[in-house]
Amino acid sequence: MQTSESIKEIAAAMCEFQAKIGVIKKDAVNPFFKSKYADLSSILDAIQEPLAAVGLSFVQFPSGSYGLETMLMHKSGEWIRESYTMEPTKRDPQGAGSVLSYMRRYALTAILGLQTDEDDDGNAASSPTPPQNQTQTKTDTGRKPAHKFTQAETQRMATEGFKT
Repeated sequence: MQTSESIKEIAAAMCEFQAKIGVIKKDAVNPFFKSKYADLSSILDAIQEPLAAVGLSFVQFPSGSYGLETMLMHKSGEWIRESYTMEPTKRDPQGAGSVLSYMRRYALTAILGLQTDEDDDGNAASSPTPPQNQTQTKTDTGRKPAHKFTQAETQRMATEGFKT
């Protein structure tokens, strides 16, 4: 990561931005992986006004073969910049465009500290926790499950140290 000599103003603006932005909904569907994701358009729509409100803007541009440079700028002239490359699965114009769009989404998510999550209206958090199978001896990976320490064991280890 490269930065301007000072990042005092951009850091303060980022604090304000991150407090305002909230969670970006995953509204696009990847049929191959049967998963949802926040597409580039959704991210751009969500960040445009909150960025401008705190004096921030960004630019992204291709660099070299399959590279992307992202620069976050503050109205004071301070900036943060990072670049990276990613090889497309297919080396054709569609593959290059696809990987560039993918990199743009992930670079913006990273440099702005965005949270993209599915909005389930709190259903997952309010659902009862399913009971755990206590008789299971091996996990799907073939390893024994980790030992769950009792409160007494935890207190003993804290005072006496870890003993096997």
